[in-house]
Amino acid sequence: MKKAAKALLSMVIITSMAIGSTSCSLFDKAGKLCKEVGDEFVQAALEKEIDDMADLCVDDDATLSALSKYARENECVDAILERATFTAGKPDCSTKDGKGQIEYTITLPDYEAALDEEPDDEDEFADLLDEVKGTIEIKVTLKFKMKKEDKWLIKNPEALIEDLYEELYNVNYGFTSIYSSWIDHTNFYNSNSGTYTNAYYLDYDVSPIDEYYSEDWSYSFRVYRGGDLVYDSGNRTDRGLIENYCYLSDTDFYSNYDYFPAGSYTFVLIDSTGAEIISETCTVVNTYD
Repeated sequence: MKKAAKALLSMVIITSMAIGSTSCSLFDKAGKLCKEVGDEFVQAALEKEIDDMADLCVDDDATLSALSKYARENECVDAILERATFTAGKPDCSTKDGKGQIEYTITLPDYEAALDEEPDDEDEFADLLDEVKGTIEIKVTLKFKMKKEDKWLIKNPEALIEDLYEELYNVNYGFTSIYSSWIDHTNFYNSNSGTYTNAYYLDYDVSPIDEYYSEDWSYSFRVYRGGDLVYDSGNRTDRGLIENYCYLSDTDFYSNYDYFPAGSYTFVLIDSTGAEIISETCTVVNTYD
């Protein structure tokens, strides 16, 4: 009888421990919360919502700076991302550890096959993306950190930046502007190696090589800060030293400011056909912030 009672007691203890262990797993919302943040981050990446991506990261300022050069419009990249989808793997996240990770699979149309068809321009490339049968998969493991209860943020945005954005922006789509081959050197005028301090204007100068110095450029330039378009020059015709300057008074965002807010500013030059000529980023430091 005593043996039976001991056996029963042991079973109760083991069962209680198992239930307790299972309950911790069942009621730990970490996986669900991490997946919500990860899904939002990847969806924002496909829509190139740069500011929204940065807001979901542990170091939002560093993330915004790293993403700023990808905020610019690139019709080929945008066409690929618009047709992309993603799925999330099983979350491996724990409230106790305050850490987690999820592997995401991003599925893109087979842009390599589309380029093999030698499209004439961005519009034809986009049409071919709708026709290709194959896909290209990119796997990205996002890591999470719990900042406070039920508040999870992404710890390694660089994984997606490198494997998705950098990959797509480095593809030679074959639609580069003819002006790109005319450039000798570039310079952020009156900056310290590309850094401005308390700046009320930004000036990105492009110097053509000698043989093209007197040729006309038909182009425009845009200035981005993070995911925001700060200034669009509209259509321009210029020759010689191509000066691309932007004053505070020229902008919609900062016309009432004394100085440009601190951050990374990307100048993007685009020719009259819509092809990108060149892009480059400067940094603004504001000691009065």
